Amino acid sequence: MKGKTANASARHARLLASAALGLAALPSCAAAQEAPAATPAPSADLPADQPAGAERTEEQAIIVTGSRLANSSFNAPTPVTTLGTERLQKMGSTNIGEALATLPSFRASSSPSNSTVGSNISPVNAGARIADLRGLGQSRTLVLVDSRRFAPSTSTGTVDLNLIPTLLIERADIVTGGASAAYGSDAVSGVINIILNKHLEGVRSNFEYGVTDRGDGNNYVAQIAAGTSFADGRGHAVFGAEYDKDLGVGGCYTRTNCSNEVGNLTQTAGVNGRPANNIAYNVHTATLTPGGLITGVVNAAGTRSAARGGPLGGLQFDANGNPVPFSYGQNAGALFMEGGTGAGLNSFFGDPALSIPVTRYNAFGHFEYEASPAFTGFIDMSYGHVAGYTSGPEVRDGGFPGNGSLIRIDNPFLPNAIKQTMQANGITGLVIGKLGTDFGQMNSVSKRDTFRIVTGANGKLGGTWAWDGYVQYGVTDYTQSTVNDRITANYAKAIDAVADPVTGKPICRVALTDPNTACRPLDILGQGQFSPEAKAYAFGTTYQHTRFSQWAGAGNVHGTLFEGWAGPMTLATGVEARRDQLSITVDPISAANGFYVYNATPTRGHVNVIEGYVEAGLPLLKDSPLGRSLDLNGAIRRTHYNTANLTVSNSFNATTWKIGGTYAPIDGVLLRVTESQDIRAPNTAELFTTPVTGVGALSDTKTGSQVFATIYTGGNINLHPEKARTFTTGITLQPGGALRGLRLSADYYKISIRDAIATLGAQVIVNTCNTTGAADICGLVTRNSSGILQSVSVLYLNLNRQDLKGLDFEASYHTNLGADSSLDLRGLATHTIKLTNSAVLMPGTTTPVNRAGDNGLNGVPSWVVDGFASLTLRRLTLNLQGHFISGGKYDASLIGPEDPGYSVNLVNSININRVPSRFYTNIGASFDLIKNGPRTLQVYGNVTNLFDVMPPPLWNGNNNSVYYDVIGRRYRVGVRYNF
Repeated sequence: MKGKTANASARHARLLASAALGLAALPSCAAAQEAPAATPAPSADLPADQPAGAERTEEQAIIVTGSRLANSSFNAPTPVTTLGTERLQKMGSTNIGEALATLPSFRASSSPSNSTVGSNISPVNAGARIADLRGLGQSRTLVLVDSRRFAPSTSTGTVDLNLIPTLLIERADIVTGGASAAYGSDAVSGVINIILNKHLEGVRSNFEYGVTDRGDGNNYVAQIAAGTSFADGRGHAVFGAEYDKDLGVGGCYTRTNCSNEVGNLTQTAGVNGRPANNIAYNVHTATLTPGGLITGVVNAAGTRSAARGGPLGGLQFDANGNPVPFSYGQNAGALFMEGGTGAGLNSFFGDPALSIPVTRYNAFGHFEYEASPAFTGFIDMSYGHVAGYTSGPEVRDGGFPGNGSLIRIDNPFLPNAIKQTMQANGITGLVIGKLGTDFGQMNSVSKRDTFRIVTGANGKLGGTWAWDGYVQYGVTDYTQSTVNDRITANYAKAIDAVADPVTGKPICRVALTDPNTACRPLDILGQGQFSPEAKAYAFGTTYQHTRFSQWAGAGNVHGTLFEGWAGPMTLATGVEARRDQLSITVDPISAANGFYVYNATPTRGHVNVIEGYVEAGLPLLKDSPLGRSLDLNGAIRRTHYNTANLTVSNSFNATTWKIGGTYAPIDGVLLRVTESQDIRAPNTAELFTTPVTGVGALSDTKTGSQVFATIYTGGNINLHPEKARTFTTGITLQPGGALRGLRLSADYYKISIRDAIATLGAQVIVNTCNTTGAADICGLVTRNSSGILQSVSVLYLNLNRQDLKGLDFEASYHTNLGADSSLDLRGLATHTIKLTNSAVLMPGTTTPVNRAGDNGLNGVPSWVVDGFASLTLRRLTLNLQGHFISGGKYDASLIGPEDPGYSVNLVNSININRVPSRFYTNIGASFDLIKNGPRTLQVYGNVTNLFDVMPPPLWNGNNNSVYYDVIGRRYRVGVRYNF
């Protein structure tokens, strides 16, 4: 078998080499560049005479984004937004992912401080910065580096933007529309093309320190980049590296805005005149406490019933294990209540860190040499390391009507007074709700090490034709471990204690029949009442190692077919191939789903892809009475996929295309339109990861309660590609004369995805099943014989349809104010009109829930606006940024008093369904102490969230940090030295 694997790898390497270099033998090929594309309009981050999405030097070809064509006069029909390196510096951004998250077209779905409520306790991809363009999902945003795919670097097969050295970034081009015909699978919502400065001369360095207004969140950054040319400029070498250590910010209780402990209390709709969902303050846990709460009783027949209202109701155990009163608050449910015992102890608020500690470092090297105009060879090597550290949750056993922990009457740790009451009332067991703070939190670490090497060449072939090709290998080793994770079977045995018939000392019940058992009795009544041996038996460490590897290669040719009446008819064509492999190994207990949370199961699989494309550009008008220019652009790509794991293999074909055009009726006005069919094939994580278990707090409208349920997550080998139809149209205005330097643009976009590969969130699955009864959704939900929610399966599926439409606006202005002085203004806005998933319907209707204007965890705000102003006065630069998030709904699937048709009797009713808007202000300044040619010394400082604006207090835990700043005012100071 090992020999066969080696032979297969060798064959695949030969295939990739052929794809990359085989086209070099053709007599006419593509322009002298690594990855051609079209030229969008100027951006405020670039000089006014240089187009956004284009890098141009005297000896270099143009590298542009959005097309494969090499004609510098070609106008791209697809809108492109550019984020230049100058903007990164002025914002004080330590990496490109942080800067991209401020753009209105992005949903900041994953970062050290931006995650869904409560997920900062999870070690999965902890600390990663993963882009989500349009809010359609991270896997639908294709990330390129110098127009080439970057190796997958997270456990979900996406790209962690932490791995790219910031000082080497020239700019980032964002194609805000489908681009699969140009770049292949995954470019459904768009493309991020990060262009590196591969002709850097000299040395750049940056050293920075950051801290929050509360004195936490310490952040240390060091960056360096260097480059030089040799052999009379025919060769060039570039190197960059950076180190970033962020100490993180603690849980929500570290911020005063969390003292109100806001949460959503659910109940049966209409009871006591209250809706099904109630945003309430002072929310405490109603069925679990640190010392243990008696929530249920068991009779001789084994039947469970609520303890509240009975002889043992309202009793908890103090730290020493003694029974003491427990005060129920108002509207107590199966998990939470309003008021009562437990102020400041709600672990759902305290556990998720507002920003987790992250340590990262990376390095990148580039070497190129021009042997002749026909051949320039290059090699890139990069390495990146990211480690994220999370804490929590501790054991959370919600009591009755949940499963809780069963303590029998013969348990020697029960106080005698409790035993006597049980005997007098025919009670044989107690259901205990335990918040295991005394066991300690689960400390987790996830580490990602990504290595990538690319080698290739490009050159001219004569006339306008040129070629390029490359071969790439990348591998990511992902390790994840959690200490102090409860071993489910051992814990159940350990808490089921009895008295030894001989010694009278506590032993595990299982020891009565298995004297050699390693089980040691665990006392959960009180806090810290157990022995170290019992704790060691009941808790352990999870371990997972995941390896992603990718071989990729491509070969392209491009040039001019003929000169037409309005300009050259250009053509680009090429072939590409890649192989993605996934393997996961885990510890034996995890493999059996034996831990409380963060189990993983072993798996292995691969995806093979081979594809070819053709793209053409045809100018129809130039300086005509009918207009200044009219250009047409079209492309088609055919792709073959083969997927296989250890037992199943599938194959399928896909075709993508685009057609578009631009029209300039007069100088300074450009109209554009594009329609495309795009695809996204399932990635290795979606295909091959096998179901694993975790737990989650869910609101169940069917029973009007909140419970802890088991959540299964995993992949699906039977997935097939999703297809998207994308339409964009827009206008760009760029006047001259007195208004030179002004640029305005507006674009409309519409994306419809069929057979969308996605998971519905566990809460969405429960809500949809309860309100629609859809068999395919309800099949993912299980309940016990009493109707209590037990588990939810969150698996990847080809879900019916997703639809998105909206508007993008951009305005920029640049003007010189004299020697070394200038003013730059830029504004970006996105208005989302529609975001629907046909699997999620409004109750009692066939109408999908429109998540546009939903400011909750599953939606996108109606308006997001970002404005930036920069004033440079010789050595001094002042910067001002404003970021606006419009008000919206708490949850678009719910109906509140502000919505038509509201009634407290509706199963999806809520007492408040509006979220106020937020406006954040950031300022910065820099001063050049030395400014002598290439030698500069600059000091700078930035204040983020100047007015310390906190998020709307409507979500528990970390208050929906997907959109809102949950940390508060932060300071950054640093020094840049270049020579």
